[in-house]
Amino acid sequence: MMKTAPRYFRLAALAAIAAIAAMVPGSPGLAGSALPQHTSLTVTITGIKSSKGVIRLAVCPPQAGFPECKERVVSTSDLTITNGTAHTVLTGLAPGSYAISVFHDANANGKLDTFAGIPREGYGFSANPGFKPRAPRFDEAKIELTGSEATEIKMRYIL
Repeated sequence: MMKTAPRYFRLAALAAIAAIAAMVPGSPGLAGSALPQHTSLTVTITGIKSSKGVIRLAVCPPQAGFPECKERVVSTSDLTITNGTAHTVLTGLAPGSYAISVFHDANANGKLDTFAGIPREGYGFSANPGFKPRAPRFDEAKIELTGSEATEIKMRYIL
């Protein structure tokens, strides 16, 4: 019997650690945990110049190469435009930091059209960082999700 006692205690200790980890905010948790495992984010895009095309939205996690975050994108959406605005509610996002990029794909070709590197279509970012002659860094567009949140992104047009 002495040989099985240490194994039993190790299993009990692992079970206790897993139960404690489920209670720590930001940890993956276990099924049935009382803490919220996901958030919702209401996104409203304003200042859209025309109803042509769609608004393309991408939600990026940290260290994903924002604003492109091609392979590591958390969520994408194509939004319809109504009276100069577009709207969506994103659900199922884990609590944490994210940055959102949007662009007005006026000709619906699936890409942000540019001329000499200058966007020909409207674009915007979460937290509405000020204009710079470069794309914003993740920290400049970062938003924190802890529950049900809302954000407004103002479109910017250069050409």
